[in-house]
Amino acid sequence: MNIYPLRAFISDDIHAVAKIYHQAASVLGQQHYSPEQVSIWADYPHAHFDEFEALVSQGHTLVAVDSRNQPIAFGQLHPENHLTLLYVLPEYSRQGLGKQLYTALEAIASANEQTSLSVTASKVSIGLFEQLGFELIEKEVSLRNNVPFERYNMVKVLNP
Repeated sequence: MNIYPLRAFISDDIHAVAKIYHQAASVLGQQHYSPEQVSIWADYPHAHFDEFEALVSQGHTLVAVDSRNQPIAFGQLHPENHLTLLYVLPEYSRQGLGKQLYTALEAIASANEQTSLSVTASKVSIGLFEQLGFELIEKEVSLRNNVPFERYNMVKVLNP
């Protein structure tokens, strides 16, 4: 497992994280979702750029960077007890980056005296969250552009 430097998201990262989101949804989503679902999911940061930028700019957003300080993955804690937006460029997937980002975000939650973390996982990420100790609370179906997406609300109790 490679360890990549992590740093806080800065506004100059917005186009790089939009690209990470788009590529991860486009490539990794193909294994679990229909072409229509993949297209809607992957296009979100471009179709709603201002909304995406505002979303990524809130809470604690960390980026993993390569040797040239270019973002290759990102994740967010917002609010203090909810993990969201955990995306990795496909060429870096399955190398421990998701776990590395998660560990750093869990440490922030613990430092802020959170006793649990929640996440709404996709079909792509549910296995990772199960490995990290999250338990399924409920399945839900959300609609994007009137297209249904199955998601998984999960929670993990943090050690004091």
